[in-house]
Amino acid sequence: MNRNDISTERAHLGRRDLFRIGGFTVATAAVISACGEHDRGQVGRVGDVSTTSSLPDAKVTNVTLLRTSSSLQHSIINVYAQVVGNSELLDPKYNDLIQRYIDDHKEHATLFEDLTTKAGGTAWTCSNPKFDDVVVNPVMTRITKGSPATATSKAIPPSDNPRRDILNFANGLESWAGASYQSFVPLLSDPSLRSSSMTVGAREARHAALLAININPDRPGGLVNFTDAVNAEPAAPPTTTIAPTTTAQNIATPGSGGSKSEPAPPQTVIPTVTAIPSQFGSLAAIQIVVGAGDENGTRLKMNLETPSLNSFVYEFMEPSC
Repeated sequence: MNRNDISTERAHLGRRDLFRIGGFTVATAAVISACGEHDRGQVGRVGDVSTTSSLPDAKVTNVTLLRTSSSLQHSIINVYAQVVGNSELLDPKYNDLIQRYIDDHKEHATLFEDLTTKAGGTAWTCSNPKFDDVVVNPVMTRITKGSPATATSKAIPPSDNPRRDILNFANGLESWAGASYQSFVPLLSDPSLRSSSMTVGAREARHAALLAININPDRPGGLVNFTDAVNAEPAAPPTTTIAPTTTAQNIATPGSGGSKSEPAPPQTVIPTVTAIPSQFGSLAAIQIVVGAGDENGTRLKMNLETPSLNSFVYEFMEPSC
């Protein structure tokens, strides 16, 4: 290329080309600056970048399990505190029994809190936040208030038999607590802590058994679940003592000028509770059914499962109570 050709090529560089070249130069300088180091030895960067915080160390330690253990006690205490002395939710003849259970759970909570401190941790004196959000609050709301209408469903009234639901929920809580402490035994590394967990778990199981006998006093229906009993051959399967209610509703008949009474959809059956619900040591989910049925007769069904990793009270967690 001769000198005249070079002059011609330069003449073709317009203002847009100069801006593009200038932008490339700035970007290159930014990359070089970011790759270099400042005087203080820190890697240079362009612009402000928020610092990232590392996730907390969620280790399942003895302290974690002990804090979780005390949290379960406080969750149960809070439920019972709402029903003792409230005749709409609890038959007054059970006030003394539930108050005794409250005293037992307070004793258990104190035990686990003391063990937490001895293990070098900070005692947890609040209820279990995950269990409250997922189980306790929805169940108590469905029993006492029902559910408001939404864009796709009708309102659900409060429980058609709140006393029944509270006793069944209490039985489920006690059974769940017993299974939970049993599930902690192989996770605890200290033999003395295992002993404490087993002792409390056994007492919770006795709580559940006594409640079952009161809920379903018929013998032997309140004692054993025939489905799981090896040698039992009943003439008919046991039924719950409080049958699901079926109400009638008036539905207009087209062209008749009046209405006729038709039964509402059948309500979800309330499971029968027994003092010996299954084989010893089962950690299976405990099903409870509470509340009035919706427009299709469906009651609130909840499975109570032993605490999982997302409901443990880890050492980095701070109480909110």
